[in-house]
Formats: sequence, C-alpha cells, structure tokens
Amino acid sequence: MDFELLKQVGIAVVLASLIGLEREQKYQKYGSDAFGGIRTFALIGLLGALSFILSAYSIVYFAILTAGFFSLVVASYFITCKRNNDIGATSEVAAILVYIVGLLCGMEKFVLATVVALAVLSILHFKAPLHKWAKHLKNEEIVSAIQFIVIAFVVLPLLPNQEFGPFGFFNPYIVWLMVVFISAISFVSYIAIKLFGAKRGIGITGFLAGFISSTALVLNFSGESKRNKGIVNPYVLAVVVASSAMFFRVLLEVSVLSPALLNKLLIPLVAMGGVGILSVLFLWVKKGKSSEKIEKEMLKIKSPFSIAPALKFGAFFAAISLLTKLGSEYMGDSGLYLSSFISGIMDVDAITVNMAEDFVSNKITESAAVVAIIIASMTNTFVKGGIFLALGHRKVALKIISIFALMLLVGGASLVFVS
Repeated sequence: MDFELLKQVGIAVVLASLIGLEREQKYQKYGSDAFGGIRTFALIGLLGALSFILSAYSIVYFAILTAGFFSLVVASYFITCKRNNDIGATSEVAAILVYIVGLLCGMEKFVLATVVALAVLSILHFKAPLHKWAKHLKNEEIVSAIQFIVIAFVVLPLLPNQEFGPFGFFNPYIVWLMVVFISAISFVSYIAIKLFGAKRGIGITGFLAGFISSTALVLNFSGESKRNKGIVNPYVLAVVVASSAMFFRVLLEVSVLSPALLNKLLIPLVAMGGVGILSVLFLWVKKGKSSEKIEKEMLKIKSPFSIAPALKFGAFFAAISLLTKLGSEYMGDSGLYLSSFISGIMDVDAITVNMAEDFVSNKITESAAVVAIIIASMTNTFVKGGIFLALGHRKVALKIISIFALMLLVGGASLVFVS
C-alpha cells in the first residue's frame, strides 16, 4: 500500500484515540454514560480521513459519509439528553472536531491536525480548572479581554503601515503593534498569577507581577511597608524578585523584536537579574509567615489592560521615538543615551522596543542599541530604589537599595562584554 495513505490514516487514528482515551477516562472516573469512548473516537478519526481520501474518487462518497456521521451525532445527542436529562454537548462537539482532525490528516495538514487535537484534548481534560476559573472571573477582566481583542485584531489591521512626521518617527501600525505586544506580555502574566500565583508562593507571584509592572508593585508595597513596620524581608523579597523580572522581560521583548541584539544583551541583563534572584534565594529562608499577607496583596493586582493605559503607552512610545531620533541626529550616541536615561526614569519598555525597532531598520548600531537599553534598565532599577526610600519603611528600603546597588555594580562591570 501507499506509505502516504498509511500515514494519513495512522495519524488520524492516533490523534483521535488520544481524545477518545480522555473521554473514556472521564466516563469511568465519574460513572457516566455519554457519547463515545476510545474506540468510537478512533473510528471517527478514521472515518474523517477516509472521507477525504474517497472524495478524490467521487464527492458523493464524501457527502454520504459526512451526512451519515452528522446524523448519528445529532441522534446520539437527543437520545442522551432524553435519557440523562443533560443538555450538555461537549462530547458531541468533540466528536465533530475529531472528524475534522481526520479530514485534515487526509489533506496531509498534519501540523494543523495535531494543534486542533491538542486544543480539544486540553479543553476536555482541564474541565475543572476552567470552570473554577470562570466562576471567579470578574466582570472587569472580561471587559479587559474584549478590549484587548479589539485593539489586537480589529484596530491594528486598519492602521496604515507608513512613517509620518520628522525623521519618520511616527508609524501608526508599528506604534500600535508595540502597544499590543507589551499589553500581551502583561496580560499573559496577569492570567498566570490568577491561575498559579496562590499555589506557587511569593517568589513566582512576585516574578510574574514584575512582568506586569515592577514599578507599580514598588509603589504599592512602599506604602504598605510603612503601615506594617514589623515586616521586612517579605517586602524586600517581593520588590527584588519583581524588579529582577524586569530584566528578563526586556530580554523577552528583544528576543521577539530583534533576536540579533540578544548576544550582547544577554550577559549584562542576566547578570543583573541573576544577582537579584540569588539575593531572593538568600532571603527566602527568612521570609517569615508574614509573607502570606504580601502574597495576598499581590493576588489583588488588577487586570493590567484597559484602553486608557494602552493609549498612554502608545503616546509615550511615539514621544520616546521622536526624542531618541532627535537626540541621535543632533547629539549622536550621547543624545541617544540621554534619551534612554530619561525614558528609564518612567518606563523601560518604550525605549527597549524603540531601540530594537531602530536596530532592525539599520537606523542605529548594535552597540548603541545595547548600551541604550542597559542604561534605561539600570536607571529604572535605581529609580525604584529611590521610590521605596522616599515612600516606604526605611529599614526595608535600605535592604532593597543595597541589593539594587550590587545589581547595578554587576551590570556596570558587565558592560565590558558589550564593546
């Protein structure tokens, strides 16, 4: 027989059997009797593949097999509803998707078939966590998700991809693409905190919070530390781990936008972030029971996405883009570094994505982009230490500043690897 034919049929049966195995396990675990188990789903996958293969000979075969399959699914659904008094159609819908997986295998779209099968398998298997998450979902989180979908998949495609203004600093499509990119990182981190934060402890929760906004966390905990003067190490741990996450967030942004910059950024940023993580590990054993209180505060973090902050970031990104281009034009690299310092006082994301974009466009050199990103990262870290010293408990602030100073010292020393 033709090997390709065996491959189409074999992969369809394997993928369908995995989903059928999950259904079989659920039925046996909960003692239910619903639509199809491992054998039924395996046969559905086989039917889907054969339907497409036979369509090459006559579309009538495909029409008859497909209509017959859908008739069986519909009939099974009504019988199950009547017998069990349950209007759920999860297994029936899964069966239809398995049939489509079989069709995709017949079309030799094996990657897409595998992705669809894994998505179906995940949705079926993680029923309890998904229902629990939905139960605790807040209205503002749903609104945030809708807004994010609108800006990513409705607004972005409509924007013109061309440069406007002095030095072509303003490209509406690029500016909005960076808004979507940065918002996506924060949004995914927020979801991860809600899903895993309560179980993973202050270290992981703080790290994920740092991917949303380490500056916001510092502002929040500086005031909290004054009200809870008996708590020291847990606040230090939370602030340092969140601030360390900022360096890894920058690396993530650069790896997506301009992977070529990673070679020289990796050592300085990992060095600074690594010193912070090592300091956190030292403090971990001394964090105390009060860390539970701080972790609960972290879990109260609000959804990071809404239209207003997105627009503000877009405006700030465009302003930094103009500032860096003016500085580079009239002051060379010195102006670029000054712009990075100013940007780092408020935000490190805008300058990072600007430098990555400009390097990809051959508007600045590799070393200039790397130094600018490092300056902004170091400045942002220094400013966060100053914020806690000004607004927080002095004992906590001094510990944080001492760790930050060590991080910046190591970062400065590692600049030798940039040249």
